[in-house]
Amino acid sequence: MTIKLEDLTAEQKAELAKQLAAEKQSEKEQRAINLKALEDIAQEQLPKAIEQLQNASKALGSAKLFVYTSFVDYLKLKIDTLGISSTQKTHTISLPNAKIILGYRVTDGYDDNANYGLALVHKFLGSLAKDPESAKLMKLVNRLLQKNAKGDLDSKKVLELSQHANEEYPNTDFAEGMELIQKAYKPKMSKWFIEAWMVDANGVEKVIPLNITSCELPKDFDLSFLLPTADE
Repeated sequence: MTIKLEDLTAEQKAELAKQLAAEKQSEKEQRAINLKALEDIAQEQLPKAIEQLQNASKALGSAKLFVYTSFVDYLKLKIDTLGISSTQKTHTISLPNAKIILGYRVTDGYDDNANYGLALVHKFLGSLAKDPESAKLMKLVNRLLQKNAKGDLDSKKVLELSQHANEEYPNTDFAEGMELIQKAYKPKMSKWFIEAWMVDANGVEKVIPLNITSCELPKDFDLSFLLPTADE
């Protein structure tokens, strides 16, 4: 049954207001209880969770060191025997029922000369007439020269734009600027990684789930022989 306020007496309205106030106070008190419970759970469980994660990180780090240590002699012998260049970023070691890949990640990077190239490109864009074709080119340049979250250009997009500049705008500040950017390319070695697979009882190759890349190897563990030399 719906109650209309206009049908209530003053005393009934006062009683209703009192009930609503009590409910509001009860909700406020319950919220405070819940917030305290959240804090208590966090204080009890978070240290345990952090300890487990630290142990897992240490275990992954130890496993990573064990694997690389186990194959240092193998990798050196492989390089000497097969004449593999140190620019090779990955090495696969396999048996009929298992396989691992050892290697390192490389991320894009550019030295300060890239900024001079960018300046030339924008100088060229500023000299263009205000027409649909120029607007189309500016949109293309802005898309391909957009930097990532780390402030680096995408080398594949730079190459694409450089080819476009040489084909469509040779002997211009645009082409010269893109050439400077390309020459400023200085890729950066990122992390040593391990990927692993095994063949199950049904003959299906399955990835062994690992998140080991971010685990650092000891600073005195030398893998420099796998990195490119100055003349490569």
